[in-house]
Amino acid sequence: MSTPQAGDLLHVRIDQLAISPRNVRKTPSSTINELAASILSHGLMQNLTITATTNRKKNAAPYEVIAGGRRLQALQQLMAERKLPKDHEVLCILREAGDAEEASIAENMHEAMHPADEFEAFKVLIDAGSSVDDVAARFGVTPLVVRRRLKLANVSPRLITEYRAGNIKLDQLTALAISDNHADQERVWDTATPWQRNPTYLREALVDKAIDASRDRLARFVGLDAYEAAGGPVTRDLFSNGGGYIGDAKLLQRMAMEKLEGIADQVRAEGWSWVEAREKLDYSEQHSFGRSQAKKRDTTAEEAAQLEQLEMRARQLDDLLQDEDSTDEQQAEFDQVEAEIANLKTGLEDYTERQKSRAGAIVTIDHAGAVEIHRGLIKPTKDGKKPQDLHAESEGGETPTQAPQEKSLPATLIHKLTAHRTVALQALVAESPTVALTALLYALVPDVFHSSLNYRHRYDAVAKVSITDQRGSASSATSDIEASPAWQRMEASVARWEDRLPGEADDLFTWLQELSQADQLDLLAVCVAHSINTFEQREDAAGHARANQLAEALDLDMADWWQPTAGSYLASVPAARRIEAVREAAGEEAAAGLAGMKKGDMIAAAEGHLDGRRWLPALLRRPIPPKAAAKPTSRKPAVRYRDELGNTWTGRGKRPGWVEAALASGKTLDDLLAS
Repeated sequence: MSTPQAGDLLHVRIDQLAISPRNVRKTPSSTINELAASILSHGLMQNLTITATTNRKKNAAPYEVIAGGRRLQALQQLMAERKLPKDHEVLCILREAGDAEEASIAENMHEAMHPADEFEAFKVLIDAGSSVDDVAARFGVTPLVVRRRLKLANVSPRLITEYRAGNIKLDQLTALAISDNHADQERVWDTATPWQRNPTYLREALVDKAIDASRDRLARFVGLDAYEAAGGPVTRDLFSNGGGYIGDAKLLQRMAMEKLEGIADQVRAEGWSWVEAREKLDYSEQHSFGRSQAKKRDTTAEEAAQLEQLEMRARQLDDLLQDEDSTDEQQAEFDQVEAEIANLKTGLEDYTERQKSRAGAIVTIDHAGAVEIHRGLIKPTKDGKKPQDLHAESEGGETPTQAPQEKSLPATLIHKLTAHRTVALQALVAESPTVALTALLYALVPDVFHSSLNYRHRYDAVAKVSITDQRGSASSATSDIEASPAWQRMEASVARWEDRLPGEADDLFTWLQELSQADQLDLLAVCVAHSINTFEQREDAAGHARANQLAEALDLDMADWWQPTAGSYLASVPAARRIEAVREAAGEEAAAGLAGMKKGDMIAAAEGHLDGRRWLPALLRRPIPPKAAAKPTSRKPAVRYRDELGNTWTGRGKRPGWVEAALASGKTLDDLLAS
């Protein structure tokens, strides 16, 4: 009989086979029972790979299985259970002993090996003289994969045993591999509490508080390669793409400030009155500055192409980041791209030379390590107050000098007057869903877009979207408010919905879903109306401008909702104000008749002169728009219908709620005709 040669197929009895110590699979398989059942039913579907034994012990099996150890275990189990005869033979292919490890690895690539088996097997091949590139080429993986496996093979054998047993996870093992010192690896693992055994803690404990270059904003800004080129010590992390740990924090900070100052010099060349480079600018400090508002210019063709490319990349990265397998590197790139988009858009802002002479800029580093330039900043005043904003369109000359004003109205009276204005606006907003939406969005948009569009929170927005019911504030501001037409109109709007709303709060969401869109908008208008707040205590308060915007949108004429009486106005102002009111409403002769009267008599006389004249103090008047040369002056439609509460309607557009209620009670439109 000839001697078997490598490559021969041999029939070998099961009791003449043993698993080779060079079989790379060391971790026990949990599927032997299933494999044994399959072999019993279908036979052995794949040959075993064997070599002649190297075991010189007496009674050692003549052949060692280097690929197919699980199949041999299943066959041995079947034989022990007497489901196969003792002399059962299986077909095997003979290999040279020197090819054992490589054959075993290739075999086990068909079924996923335990990672510990894989990286120890790669180490065997490297120790035998193979290069990293050779091993990578043979098994169809990248050289980086091989280097990572070799790094894991360098972890303490005791910890690898724990890993095989399932007591250490792979991400914990990769964290421990940041150090090559087995004693340090074991010390950190053994002393860490269970909640500390996360990869981040283990890794940072081994690098002794070094800076993670993949997460630190200064490291991202400077760049790991630049830091290393400057002589900075780095502990590389093979398991982070291009990542590592920086050991010299002072060098990193110095390099960051030098780079930042270089960018600041470029900004200084733009002509600002001051430019500062700061490592960090927190939110509260940023908003202590005033802001010179720029005009936006159109993008150049080159800028438009660059912006399109950046936004496309941002969308791609955003899609990748939705995957649970997304990486820190992808997040870092996304942050960088977003910062570049923001800076490109900021560069589209045009400032006048006058603005630049008063304002400055701060160059800083954002949380993602990207440069961030805040232009058009106006420093706080010496007393710490925030300065007024400067607008680009104000360049042409100084602000006109204001005409001297007489003594302001008392704060308590202003509060009363604006309470009436507030309730009137509430009543009209409740009947105007479109304006309600506008008011709602006006309050919300600045909070949502403050970072991208330099918006600031509108503290003077008239819709306080909390929502806080402002009607209680109105009733406490003045005792006559609940008798006003506006209050009665709001009461009717509330009552209309109180009759429809479900009795149980748990039913509200479903009930709201079933409303028509028209009803949803109607209810939204009533809710937003309750949030309207235009209370002020100064005639020059900025909030009056916001109130006037809303009044214009609602076509509010406060003469429909308020009239000057002793209690509402005349008793709270000086004689000069009473006389001026009568002069404006009833003429010079009537005003002259008030001169020399005692206070009580003057108030009574003024009230009589003003009755029915629809006179309003300046605070409650709508601003007069500039006259258009080509257009005739528009006139307010006359009131056609009025009820006993003073509610009015011109007869145009949708019937207001009070008209509908009157008609429902049996009245006709003729009954409501204004006299």
